[in-house]
Amino acid sequence: MAARARIRRRLTLAIVLTALVPMLVALVLARAMVRQTAARFFVPEIGAHLDQALGVYQDLAHAVKAAMRSSATAIAARETLARALRSKDGSRLEGELERAVRDNPGVVSLSVTDESGRVLAEATRGRPLDPGEEHGLEVVRLIAQDGGAPMAQLVALYATDRARFEELESMSRFVDTYRQVERRRSTDEISYLYAFALLLGITIVAAAGVAVVFAQSVSSRIVELAAATRRVGEGDLSISVPERGRDEITELARAFNRMVQEVQASRARIEYLQRIGAWQEMARRLAHEIKNPLTPIQLAVQELHSRYHGDDPGFRRLVDSTLEIVEDEVHTLRRLVSEFSDFARLPRAELAPADLAVFLREQCDRIQHTGEGAESGLEQRGLARSDRAAFELTASLTVESAPVNMDGEMLRRVLLNLIQNATEASRDSQRVSAKVQVHLHRDGDYWVVDVDDDGPGVDSALREKIFDPYVTTKHSGTGLGLAIVKKAVVEHGGSIEAGVSPLGGARFRIRLPALRAGPGKARTRRALFGSARPLDGRERAPRE
Repeated sequence: MAARARIRRRLTLAIVLTALVPMLVALVLARAMVRQTAARFFVPEIGAHLDQALGVYQDLAHAVKAAMRSSATAIAARETLARALRSKDGSRLEGELERAVRDNPGVVSLSVTDESGRVLAEATRGRPLDPGEEHGLEVVRLIAQDGGAPMAQLVALYATDRARFEELESMSRFVDTYRQVERRRSTDEISYLYAFALLLGITIVAAAGVAVVFAQSVSSRIVELAAATRRVGEGDLSISVPERGRDEITELARAFNRMVQEVQASRARIEYLQRIGAWQEMARRLAHEIKNPLTPIQLAVQELHSRYHGDDPGFRRLVDSTLEIVEDEVHTLRRLVSEFSDFARLPRAELAPADLAVFLREQCDRIQHTGEGAESGLEQRGLARSDRAAFELTASLTVESAPVNMDGEMLRRVLLNLIQNATEASRDSQRVSAKVQVHLHRDGDYWVVDVDDDGPGVDSALREKIFDPYVTTKHSGTGLGLAIVKKAVVEHGGSIEAGVSPLGGARFRIRLPALRAGPGKARTRRALFGSARPLDGRERAPRE
């Protein structure tokens, strides 16, 4: 658990740092971008020009209003208006006001009021003030009089284009807004940076969550691999790890499982070769111990038989039958000694690249047509001429080429031993002939050779032990044939198993590794099994 936590923390930290570094760089760039944008927008010259423009508008408004006030002052100061007012002639006073309206185009209306606000006279331009188009300014001025005359005042209403003052107000609002935004620039920059930093923070948190989930899945699988590796180191080769996903860890798990299977198979092969080596040593000793007394026994009986010259017919029959029995048993023992010696001297497989399909075609043709090479091989394996005609051999090879590393002589012996095993099993079961079929096909990284027969088959309880030395179901023989077959297959880096044939008899399935890496593959395999060489007894077995 501690290892898983460390791996998870490291993976999470690596992913978070991977996401954090570009985010920090993006934050710095965003800050510079915001400042640069703000600096481009808030140029001091723009603010100065805006102030100048606003000042021009304000000066223009002040000038217009000042002109209106000056006009009102000038009208109120007219001598003719004052004389008309002193004459108390309303018509004359109105005439003066109308003349003033005509002389001043900006005037909307002029009126003269007394101290109580009563209108004494009034004149207009002919239309009222239009609030939608005009802006009005009312100016009140005292009318100058002499000699303590009653006070009177001039009320003048002026009109000017309203658009001028609206532009002034709009410009004033724009400048105020610009100044406010300019004053808030630093605060806005910080706000933008905070918002961007918050977004980056949320992204980092999300990345951390994804990292935790990812690290959990990766760390758990790595811990499984580590635990499985420890168990393999402790000697447990039955372990396997799940092959989940499609990433590199899955490939590692698949390679690990394949490695464990290969190690397990290699261990089984080595153990088998060690056991065979022990059996070979025992066979060598048995052959030595049995062969030595055979000749004296046979010579002694023959001497006894030759020296008897009596006339007792019963004793003569006893001596003759004794000689016959002893010679038959000595012959049987000599055959057993020969098989023990052959088993003890089994040659080592010398692997070289070859085509298994071509090899099987040639061997099946030679055996089927009883060629010279096949005859010598069958004789070496104990098949008499009557036995050769008692089996039918057919080959079904579904591939044109099957490259392997092989020892042709040993595989030829394997094929002959399996054919002999089928014919002898059929003869023991009182069958007239045996049918044998050889099949070849590809299964992954292996070539599979099936040798099927229609004999009595192999009992399921004996299928695991049938390849051990001295285990046999036949009435004759020592049970060394299938042991020799398995040893040869194992030295090729393959395996063999017994099963049920579609023909109704036994199926012996041989799996040989396909050639993938050239001749170096064979050298590697020989190096792998070379450690078992001192145990097979071949170099130490003397030739009997």
